[in-house]
Formats: sequence, C-alpha cells, structure tokens
Amino acid sequence: MTTSETHNSGWFERFMASGYGRLARVALGVTITTLSLLFLNGSARLVALTGLVPIAAGVLNLCPVAPLWGGHFIGSKYCAKR
Repeated sequence: MTTSETHNSGWFERFMASGYGRLARVALGVTITTLSLLFLNGSARLVALTGLVPIAAGVLNLCPVAPLWGGHFIGSKYCAKR
C-alpha cells in the first residue's frame, strides 16, 4: 500500500471533501475575486486570479494542498471512505 492509501483522513479533510466544504471553497474563491476587483486598482487586480484556484478546487472536488500532509489530491477519495 502507498502512503496515500493508508492515510487516515481527519474531520477537516472529510469536511472539505464534503458538499459543504466544496461550497466553502467556492465561496472563498468568489470572495477573494470580488474583494480584489472592488478594492484593488491597476495591476494589483491580478490578485483576483488567485480566487480561481479555490473556485476550481471546489467545483472539481480537488485539494491542491492535501499532498503536503500525505492526503489525496482528489477529494472524492475521502468521501468514499465513509
């Protein structure tokens, strides 16, 4: 078995892979994008592009940072363990 197959997911990881967690990621991305477009000027508005990362992660059920602590990049692997 590989490390990712034996990883025991915690409550936070399971929450983030759930429907509510995915919604939270999308909401975070929309918030980052909206606030940066409203309050930043000029080239600083490029910060709005960073909001696309949590939006895409929520919509596609991905977790780009999970491999840093031995988790799965694909969120559905957490949901399948329930």
